[in-house]
Amino acid sequence: MLNVLRLSVTDIQQISELLQSKMVNSPQLFRDSPIILDCAGLGKKCVKLAFDELYTVVRDIGFIPVGVRNAPGDCIKKIKQSGWAVMRSSKSTNKVEKGTISGQITQTDKKVEVVNRPLRSGQQVYAPQGDVVVLHQTSAGSEILADGSVHVYGALRGRVLAGVNGAESARIFCQSLEADLVAIAGCYQLLDDADTDLKGQPAMIRLENGRLIFEPLA
Repeated sequence: MLNVLRLSVTDIQQISELLQSKMVNSPQLFRDSPIILDCAGLGKKCVKLAFDELYTVVRDIGFIPVGVRNAPGDCIKKIKQSGWAVMRSSKSTNKVEKGTISGQITQTDKKVEVVNRPLRSGQQVYAPQGDVVVLHQTSAGSEILADGSVHVYGALRGRVLAGVNGAESARIFCQSLEADLVAIAGCYQLLDDADTDLKGQPAMIRLENGRLIFEPLA
């Protein structure tokens, strides 16, 4: 499930109290679940939001801070420095409903972002309308986002989100599965909680009937 926090205020205390009430009322539903921020309702007030402080608040309450969408351009640098991922703005055809993201990516729009270097902690790669190919390993604390699939020809660590624009056919491939969190089309899974014996091994991850399936990579 993908939790979306649609912000209309920038007061961290007020946001914190709301999130805490959600966690207290439904801890089994929200504990260790991913959350993204939607800033569409903030408008120009977005520049006043302390994203770094909110990142810490969200994490300490028990959510997994993932990304921010619909933020104005003058907030992007601030968001990246705070630890949040910058996600593609939602469109009218890509609405979030019941924890999943609708919409598909056509083959004609597909592009490939090739990363010819190790991805270090704190670094982020995002491929809109296409795939990400990393020719080396990734580090803990790194982040990969792709509207299409993700291919890592080395150890996959950190967070990796494929099909972020709703492509359920997207897949994740790696030579050594060591990620903290994996996601396809809004379906998230912490690797520590995953029912798989492929940790540290070559693996492919796909989405089937709303579940992430882990398979050995031949």
